[in-house]
Amino acid sequence: MLTVADVLALPVLVAGAPRVRAGEDRLDAPVRWVHVSEQADVTGLLGGGELLLSTGLGLTRAGFDADGYVGALVEAGAAGLVVELGEVLPALPAPLLRAARAGGLPLVELHRAIRFVEVTERVHARLLDAQHERLRFAERVHSTFAALGTSGASTREVLERAAGLLDAPVVLEDLAHRAVDHVPGRSGTVEVLRDWARRSRREGGGGPGGGPEGWTAVAVGRPGERWGRLVLPGRGAGQDAGLVLERAAEVLTVLRLLAAGGPGEVTADRAHGDLVSDLLRARPVDEPALRQRLRALGLPVRGGFAAGAVHTPGGADRPAVAAALRAAGVVGITGVLGPDVVGVLLVGAAERSLVRLAAELPASATLGVTAPGERLSGTGEGFAEARHVAQVAAAAPGRAPGRVRRAADLGVRGLLWRLRDDARVAEFAEGQLAPLLDAPDGGRADLELLAHLLASGGSMTRLAGLLHLSRPAAYGRVQRLAGRLGRDLDDPETRLALHLALLVRGQGPGGPGAAPPNRDHGE
Repeated sequence: MLTVADVLALPVLVAGAPRVRAGEDRLDAPVRWVHVSEQADVTGLLGGGELLLSTGLGLTRAGFDADGYVGALVEAGAAGLVVELGEVLPALPAPLLRAARAGGLPLVELHRAIRFVEVTERVHARLLDAQHERLRFAERVHSTFAALGTSGASTREVLERAAGLLDAPVVLEDLAHRAVDHVPGRSGTVEVLRDWARRSRREGGGGPGGGPEGWTAVAVGRPGERWGRLVLPGRGAGQDAGLVLERAAEVLTVLRLLAAGGPGEVTADRAHGDLVSDLLRARPVDEPALRQRLRALGLPVRGGFAAGAVHTPGGADRPAVAAALRAAGVVGITGVLGPDVVGVLLVGAAERSLVRLAAELPASATLGVTAPGERLSGTGEGFAEARHVAQVAAAAPGRAPGRVRRAADLGVRGLLWRLRDDARVAEFAEGQLAPLLDAPDGGRADLELLAHLLASGGSMTRLAGLLHLSRPAAYGRVQRLAGRLGRDLDDPETRLALHLALLVRGQGPGGPGAAPPNRDHGE
């Protein structure tokens, strides 16, 4: 970025013996162009960032309005005004000086004549060189992070590349402003992470220069599911910081959602997986390129696109999913979304085609899908939803194979799955069931009885049938259970709270029906 101070330091300007008469604190203003102008009225002629050169001819005309002239320059975003003193204008008019100082406009006088054409040539050459350098830098950034996004790089590798490109420290923080990883650069860890949480909150979430320290920060994660920020803590990187951090954040988002394919994949499978990976971070502007890539893979680009996900308990089985697609006659490509989930881009798939696909999958697999849409670039968010649906449906008790699941089918289990990492949810379940969990056997028998009671809707007749007991015997067990809990099990809100607590425990790492954690060992 070329500034007013940079232009004044050029030999061709130094030869004019420049003297700054106003706006000394604005010499870091960026210069987008240099323009020679003798007009006293520049309203509507400037686009912002211009440094004007003048011999003062327009400033000597009768009726010259210094306040209006400077006001128009400031309003247009001019970088500054350079006036050559001489026969036309021996000295700067006092009204012009006052207006420039009041408006904060850099005003420079030249005491020796110079060739304005040489100034414009030198400055424009510098500007064009800077633009070309920025284009080359942008290409280097793109190629660097494109390679990382398809190679299964670690978070640290992404941060190291970003810090190397910027020659500055880069920090990854979570939403609680905790620095979860960083590359300190030349500053050192101590200085970079000094009082991090407080400084980060003070800086806010804006672009370059938004806070007192001028940090640059970009959000990490898909829209609506942000999980962190990538931060350059300091000033001076300008537009380059935003470019690098945005590309690095995209790669980190993909790495969190997508597990890289194995080295033994054939070329076509790898190309499919790469496309699925790119769809996760696709933007609307990428639509033409994505369609061209899909077309190049031999797939149609008409009929709508839907995101699907197949959950398999034993691990992501991409070959089995691809085989099921072929057997069902469904057009689509696959890519691994996680350790136990395969993503499926479905092209023009009707409902009956999805039913055939679900039937062709292994009995242990669970298929989740989203509604079809016209935009290929819009399937990125769909993959996250489909994966969520498949994982929740797979964990639900009584799962029937060969069915197509959607978000509307999940009910409260879907909500609890999204909240499963929230400590408050686990605390709630623990508090509701604590009297039972304190039993020597971890409350296994009582939890099973409670689950049967809730499944029967509180009906003693149905409960007795489930337990193969008489109604009085079943009633006696429920009364003893209520006593241990210290709760009224006939109260609907009590049953709801206990039901939610059981669902939370059932969606833990062991899946439905898992043994209760051993509380003595903090598991």
